[in-house]
Amino acid sequence: MNTLRFGAVLAMVAATMFACSGDDDDVATRGAAGAAGAADEAAGGAKSDAAPLEIIGDYVDDFMQQQTITAKDWNGAAIVDYDNEANVVYTQNPDDAMFAAGKFAKTVYTEPTKAGEFSFCQIVYDADTLEDAKASTKVADDSDLTMDGKGCNGFSWSKASPK
Repeated sequence: MNTLRFGAVLAMVAATMFACSGDDDDVATRGAAGAAGAADEAAGGAKSDAAPLEIIGDYVDDFMQQQTITAKDWNGAAIVDYDNEANVVYTQNPDDAMFAAGKFAKTVYTEPTKAGEFSFCQIVYDADTLEDAKASTKVADDSDLTMDGKGCNGFSWSKASPK
């Protein structure tokens, strides 16, 4: 039961971990404040030279938490980079976030199904820089996606279903 509660708390922390946009160069010049520049605003999100993030949409996870993913943020945390091929999203928390304020996160996800469902796992939530989040050697086991599984850093993955 404690694992389930901690998993729910972890999912809530993950929900608060996503905010603005920009590519790697913009992140380095913006600093921890995450203020988007005019070029970022014109681009409409991170990685303007690539395909849009494939999981943009409104979801509910298996902890009954809303997951809103736009081109610019995931539940208010800035999307600072992503890779659709590797199924990874890097975000930066707002400076006033309740947990890990201003820190960077790395979230991995499974390939979305035809129904639009996917599972996600935040394997890094408190990196000081985007480079630290990207350099992390932490991994998640996507062969253990069950609600009582331990494939996400010893906790269960969260499953997101379209609303």
